[in-house]
Amino acid sequence: MPKASSAQVPSNAVSLGGSSRGNTAFDPRDGFGADYRAFFDLDLGQTFEWLEHDGVRLAVQRFAPPREACGDVVLVHGYYDHVGLYGHAIRYLLGRGFRVHCYDQEGHGLSSGERATIASFDRYASALAAFIETIPSCAGARWIVGQSMGGSVILEHLDRNPETDFDQVLLLAPLVRPWQWPLNRLVWLAARPFLGSIPRAFAANTDNPEFMALLRADPLQAKTLPVAWVTAMARWLRQFEARGASERKLTVIQGGEDRTVDATYNLVLLERRYRIEVFELPTARHHLVNESEAIRAEIWRYLDGR
Repeated sequence: MPKASSAQVPSNAVSLGGSSRGNTAFDPRDGFGADYRAFFDLDLGQTFEWLEHDGVRLAVQRFAPPREACGDVVLVHGYYDHVGLYGHAIRYLLGRGFRVHCYDQEGHGLSSGERATIASFDRYASALAAFIETIPSCAGARWIVGQSMGGSVILEHLDRNPETDFDQVLLLAPLVRPWQWPLNRLVWLAARPFLGSIPRAFAANTDNPEFMALLRADPLQAKTLPVAWVTAMARWLRQFEARGASERKLTVIQGGEDRTVDATYNLVLLERRYRIEVFELPTARHHLVNESEAIRAEIWRYLDGR
């Protein structure tokens, strides 16, 4: 199996102890191997492959349930994330009988590309379209699920491809406009001519201390916020806000304590542009797929009816 280039993937080996994962070490240069699966507690018999797209190697993982599958789910991760962090959601979907298809986005996880940045959100959407084409047409339900920036990428893909058919489009805390964007936009405009990046702040975006500890130990995490990524996000936001209404149906799950995205603004905009159903969790923060066990259980109960 090819390995991601050490010039493109962080090379620091990390040991994680004191958690349910036990004492494991993971060097990103080893790619998708036993250490990766142990570090992220994601040893579910999945397959791994590379998808070459537009000069980037995307790290793809596919998971199959132990019984005959009832359908397929495309799972799209958020900014700074990668597939290794989505074990809770993957296990839930496998338990429902779905095959789960996911990949690390450009500049994230095991995929190649400059870390945590992009020239244009068009590249994220183009990669998603190419990835969807690799999934065989099968009988059964077709879902697409995105967390945070994964929601942005899904929305862009659906706007570009209105003929794309999914039985469920599920967005968890979708990134449309970020939290306190009017103020942060001024900071971005002031910093853009002088700074290439700023140090990343690891905000407490869930009520799950074990997940926050994993993030800080994760060698695949970027340690900076590239100004170029904010520029690309701001450009996409302007374009998205200017578009007209669609008959597309969406389901949005949103936390009431989210301080990463501007949920109030975003829900109003999404209600104007789409036909949406909203499930609000008053005490939840942003990273819903890694929230506390109690909050995740609420999400799974809600989805059980679909």
